[in-house]
Order: sequence, then structure tokens, then C-alpha cells
Amino acid sequence: MSGYSLINYKGKDILYVDYTGMSKDEILRTMDEATVYALELNKPLLRLSNMTGVFAVKEVVEKAKVSGKTTNHLTIKRAAVGITGAKKVLFNAFNRFSGNSTRAFDTVGDAKDWLVI
Repeated sequence: MSGYSLINYKGKDILYVDYTGMSKDEILRTMDEATVYALELNKPLLRLSNMTGVFAVKEVVEKAKVSGKTTNHLTIKRAAVGITGAKKVLFNAFNRFSGNSTRAFDTVGDAKDWLVI
């Protein structure tokens, strides 16, 4: 299910944002909504983004930078899945230049396990 939700995994809350199969406009809207949601919760969160089947165009990357800075004070750890091939090269470059410490995983389960340790 695409969208965002607060899930509980092994007793810890994770803000799960699923962009699977979304268009650029849907991604941007969901990113804005998830950012507002995190700010409304106003508590430290683990964050997991599912980017399966999505290509991060310039507007998405720019919005991700803004969202990350806006919610950084509420973020304990960040993980992402669905980042492969050329997307992984862009992702690693984004992390390097933005100071973002998001870690990429092959599966949602692996990402959730890393987040809660």
C-alpha cells in the first residue's frame, strides 16, 4: 500500500513511507504529507522509505533534501529500500553531498531489523 503510516516493529515506532509505483507528483505530495505528519507527531522516529519502482528526478531529490532538514531533529535513523542500479549511484551521491545518513537495504524486513537495533 502506497502512502505513509506509523508502524510498530519490535516495540519501536517507524514512520513508513511507501512510494512504490508513484508518479513524480504523487511522490512530492506524499513526501509533503509525511513531513507534516512527522512534525505533528513531534517525537523522535525511525524512518523507512520504500522507493521500489521509482526514479528520483531532480524535483524529488530537492524535496527530499528539504524534508530531511525539516524533520532531522525528529529522526533517529533512516533506512530505504528499492534503491538499485543507477538509483543507488544517485542515492549514494545524495547522501555524500547532503550529509544524509540513510542506509539502503534490499528488503523492508532487513531495513526494519537495522532500524530497531
